[in-house]
Amino acid sequence: MANVATRSNYSSSLKETIMDCIFCEIYNQAKSVEHIVPESCGNRHYIMKKYSVCDICNGRFSKFEETALTNSVFVMERAKLAVPTKKGKNVKGKVGALKISGDAAFRPRFVKVSGLSPENFTNFDPSTGIGHLTVSAFDKSEVATSKLLLKIGLESLYKSQRKTFNKYNFKQLKDFLTTKTNTDWPFLTTDFELEKFFSVPRFNDKFQLKKIPCELKFLEVDDQTLLFKFKYGSISMIINLLDRNFNWIRETMNGDSKAILYPEHFRRKI
Repeated sequence: MANVATRSNYSSSLKETIMDCIFCEIYNQAKSVEHIVPESCGNRHYIMKKYSVCDICNGRFSKFEETALTNSVFVMERAKLAVPTKKGKNVKGKVGALKISGDAAFRPRFVKVSGLSPENFTNFDPSTGIGHLTVSAFDKSEVATSKLLLKIGLESLYKSQRKTFNKYNFKQLKDFLTTKTNTDWPFLTTDFELEKFFSVPRFNDKFQLKKIPCELKFLEVDDQTLLFKFKYGSISMIINLLDRNFNWIRETMNGDSKAILYPEHFRRKI
């Protein structure tokens, strides 16, 4: 449970709150606001209360967030949805040999792609101008993506499901995100649900996120398995917030033959 205290500012009429960062648990007085779902995904509403995440963690997170959003399938989805960047510009990124950018006029589903080759662009019909484009899900960005999922999961539970947040020990997650450990964390790309997942955000937060469009859901399975589902546009991923166990992964893959496990080296264990 985060410690909260009050300090008087230079003006006796002004007060500001300081508290422990929910990740590194260091008493802090952060200057920046933490967006739970990245602002680059279109989120302007669903944010953490100031001082919940310290500036050091915030800065650390911004690095893997950028990698996950610009060097993975997320860049194509953001471009398709015509989401502007933090600076109000069109989305740009790279996945493998493909350079992807959203429409400069922010028209949804207008995407510019360069770096086409016979390997990634097939079945082209000159009469219709239609072909089949293959975009890799990740470009050395799987670890960054797993960190982004864990970060969004913990922050959203803290904001909207405090009872569940206080119920579990997230030490492994915190150690991973604060670089105390570096063992990779598995996740699945799938929309399949073992059981009914429940929305993390409530009421207006849930309504605002759906406009992006984005959904955050969770499922309590057992003491070692708290599943978090992140759905953004047509992309859906699931990760366990408590540890790296594979039980839920095997069950999910049995229910969804199209589910894919990342990082790839974990597939030898399944």
